[in-house]
Amino acid sequence: MDYSGTLQQIHDVLSHKAIELEEQISRLEKAKRNVEKEQSLALEEIRQIMCPSLEKGWTGSRAVSFNGVRDEAYTVKYRVLNEDYERYIHKIDLKIFALEAEKGAVQAASWSADRADLLLEKGEEAVDALHSTINGLKGWLK
Repeated sequence: MDYSGTLQQIHDVLSHKAIELEEQISRLEKAKRNVEKEQSLALEEIRQIMCPSLEKGWTGSRAVSFNGVRDEAYTVKYRVLNEDYERYIHKIDLKIFALEAEKGAVQAASWSADRADLLLEKGEEAVDALHSTINGLKGWLK
């Protein structure tokens, strides 16, 4: 059995997976920053909905109607920015957490592959341990 070739393939797969996971995490972190920035800008903008104050300057049914529509617009936008955006940010955080956990598993498998490299260098005396380690890594890759 060509343990050396098998170990090289395992290292290649693990390296590719680690790079792939890091890219996904990086894209998600960038998306999260963009959403948070957009949320912050939008919160500043919706404050303008309530300007100017119409307390004494406007009276009558048109003023009441206008204020009602303005309050409703403010409430809807505020809810979207505080609830929907937060929910979206939370989903991004959960995905990042899952990818970080997967990245940890890849690192553990990589450490195991490094151990297998050391066993391979020991030669015949470590063949059983090497075989067991490689089979465990193959199972992880499936």
